[in-house]
Amino acid sequence: MPAPDYADEIAKLEAGLGSGEARIESDGESVTYRGVTDIMRALAYFRQQAVDAALHHSGSASTYAAFYAD
Repeated sequence: MPAPDYADEIAKLEAGLGSGEARIESDGESVTYRGVTDIMRALAYFRQQAVDAALHHSGSASTYAAFYAD
């Protein structure tokens, strides 16, 4: 199964949001959202998925922490 195209999902959701459409079609499937809030939640989800996929793919998900005594 190929990896999801998050950029395509995001573009479709943004286009639907901009046009006022609640029914979004992508990859032969359609989803009808109840309103703007649901579309915004879906956008936030797919944007986070895109970030996570990019970090996982690049292998550069490093964390640096520093602690100082008072």
